[in-house]
Amino acid sequence: MTGRKERYISLRTTYRSRGAFPAFFLSLLLGASGSADELPLFATDVPLDVVLELPLNTILKQSAKRPVVAGQLHYSDSTGQQVTLDVKVTTRGNSRLEQCSFPPLSITVKKKQATDTLFAGQKKLKLVTHCQNRSSFGQYLLQEYSIYRAFNALTDISFRVRRLNISYRNTEKSGREIDADAFLIESIVEVSKRADLQRMKVDSVSARQLDPSYATISAVFQFLIGNTDWSIARGSRKNRCCHNGRVLSPADKETGWLVVPYDFDQAGLINTSYSQPNPTLPIRSVRQRLYRGRCAFADQLDAAIKLFNDRHSELESILLPAGLSGGKRKSSLAYIDEFYRIINDEERMQYYVDRGCMGPKL
Repeated sequence: MTGRKERYISLRTTYRSRGAFPAFFLSLLLGASGSADELPLFATDVPLDVVLELPLNTILKQSAKRPVVAGQLHYSDSTGQQVTLDVKVTTRGNSRLEQCSFPPLSITVKKKQATDTLFAGQKKLKLVTHCQNRSSFGQYLLQEYSIYRAFNALTDISFRVRRLNISYRNTEKSGREIDADAFLIESIVEVSKRADLQRMKVDSVSARQLDPSYATISAVFQFLIGNTDWSIARGSRKNRCCHNGRVLSPADKETGWLVVPYDFDQAGLINTSYSQPNPTLPIRSVRQRLYRGRCAFADQLDAAIKLFNDRHSELESILLPAGLSGGKRKSSLAYIDEFYRIINDEERMQYYVDRGCMGPKL
């Protein structure tokens, strides 16, 4: 234990003595310089009112079979003119597909038809739905949306989101509508264009290929929200790398890779009624934190912790959004406060790193 402690503190002290952040870390603070033009759908966080017409009975009754159905998406543009787009809709997801009476959806728009509309440049989008018709699930949705936005506040190399006030209009049963909250997640293609990076479809990623700064910031963020349902090394089941992350890299480079995280419904900060940690992990509740960053990247922790301290007020404000109930707000604030007590106590942080970090130590 003493040897690990000395090595951990030595790594952090060495990093602190360098007196400068790595170049990539500075780029994270300044935001990605992306070469792509800004697309309009995710350029604002103002909720968008939409109507989605589709054969809802088919979607709900056959969700596990992932049916692909035709529908139409309606919204009003800035001039008040109604815009209608033809779309294809299907179900998606794994655990949520099993847990939700109203499944998460994937919406595909016709790029040519979407030209000069709010959906210009889009093709396939993930829609996070309300899952169940209970108020607690509305709180879960709001918190997960806020988690995406909190990671946006740390780095532009992240998935942007857009809230929707959505009416699902059932074309198989006249007059039936379901009004609910939801949010869209931008595609990894759009993230890669903004960041001037390329998508990598691989089975696994080694530590030497990863950008240490970004990997550590991501790991500390997951530690903040209490999420362990992710991997920056491999995929899950038969999926390619990485579990709840998408891999980007500088053009034709074997190093500097980034695994962009998504899917946060298992986070302890949200604490959904169905969430549970992987039984192979040394925790029994998602509210228990476990640091799962790379052991070999311990020299990056000081810079990451400084970033989180510098953004403390902003992150707290985002993670405690308007609309959060009194009880949820109180428990979430306590959970965030606990995170900051841990990362600013070297002994406690060292305990968490020793207990949970992944891979060989330096």
